[in-house]
Amino acid sequence: MPAGDLPARLAPGRAAFNRGAFFEAHELWENVWRDLAGSERTFVQGLIQIAAGLHHLDQGRPGPAARVLARGAEKLARGAPPLPIAPLLREIRGLLATLETGGTAETGRLRF
Repeated sequence: MPAGDLPARLAPGRAAFNRGAFFEAHELWENVWRDLAGSERTFVQGLIQIAAGLHHLDQGRPGPAARVLARGAEKLARGAPPLPIAPLLREIRGLLATLETGGTAETGRLRF
């Protein structure tokens, strides 16, 4: 696949993410991330961190989840992303707010 076709390269991970298979999405995106540089690399690292954070959350580890989700959201908010991520960022920020107040958060409805 051409190096410049980032949305197509991210599609398998996106499908895994949308099924709730966050660890699988993390692994698939990591394979793409290795070949990138600059802002694309930062963007994909943000996706990887979001997926890892959601996996932590699903495993009952809210503290590590919140830390990784916050780092991922910060990276996704930088620059001009190659994919529409505003709805995902809103959801992640909502999850973070819930976790900060000691609430429980569900990941089942998250889509990207």
